[in-house]
Amino acid sequence: MNIDKEITSLYGQLNNSNFPWLIIKNKMQECLVSGDYSTERMHPLKLLTDEFKSSKNISVLDYGCGTGINVILLLLLNYKKVHGVDVVPKFDNKVSENLGFSNDTFALVDKKLPYANNTFDVINSSLVLEHVFDLDSYYKEASRVLKKDGVCFFNFPHRGELYDSHSRTWFIHWFPRGIRKFLWSIFSRQGGVYLDGYLNLQTVRHHKKVARKYFSSVEDRTSLRIKNMYFSSYKGNISLRKIAHKLMNMRFFGSIFVWFFSLFATADLYLKK
Repeated sequence: MNIDKEITSLYGQLNNSNFPWLIIKNKMQECLVSGDYSTERMHPLKLLTDEFKSSKNISVLDYGCGTGINVILLLLLNYKKVHGVDVVPKFDNKVSENLGFSNDTFALVDKKLPYANNTFDVINSSLVLEHVFDLDSYYKEASRVLKKDGVCFFNFPHRGELYDSHSRTWFIHWFPRGIRKFLWSIFSRQGGVYLDGYLNLQTVRHHKKVARKYFSSVEDRTSLRIKNMYFSSYKGNISLRKIAHKLMNMRFFGSIFVWFFSLFATADLYLKK
């Protein structure tokens, strides 16, 4: 079972009064327990389980949740306190409620998060920060609602990558704003005006600089991620990924390849207050 597609399909059933919500919920949970499923969310799940082992009583915030797939997935895995927020209402609390969870799982936000200080043990942000233009407020709010011993997992594309998957262009995002806007207008389907207001690709160094204002520990864990292979969720060329994996695990020279590949890979920051 592709659990992501199953959760997404639920939105099309909100007006179906005969839809067997709880039967589908039990079916998905059985697949999750048996391991007979695939998901593009394998990486954030692994981060969570590695950090907190089998604890399901932790409070989790998905900061930029989109349609809420991560949130629903964690609830199906019996995590008790999970919330999602976003600036665009792609989610629907009716999905959560119909599955037997809370009717206030999701919240629409601007810059201020609707939670008290020191609320969450974990804040996850996956493929969100490239769309955030006020990074200072984003990191500040994450720090405010995170508990003292809590952690943030921030995964995001950055300016140092060779290819931008949003515009589907190579290197253009490296150029100064005016030039890249002009080139996007020529080479991208969306156009320069749209992408200029949609993407804010910054360097990893810049992200670290902002994060250090609000977190006592800022650790780049990109190299740890790229050494692992999640072929069930990897969208690129599997053959090339296998070759890269072998190079990164070479004796003596492997660490050099890890360092090199991590420069151009989507970044992983691990933050603690």
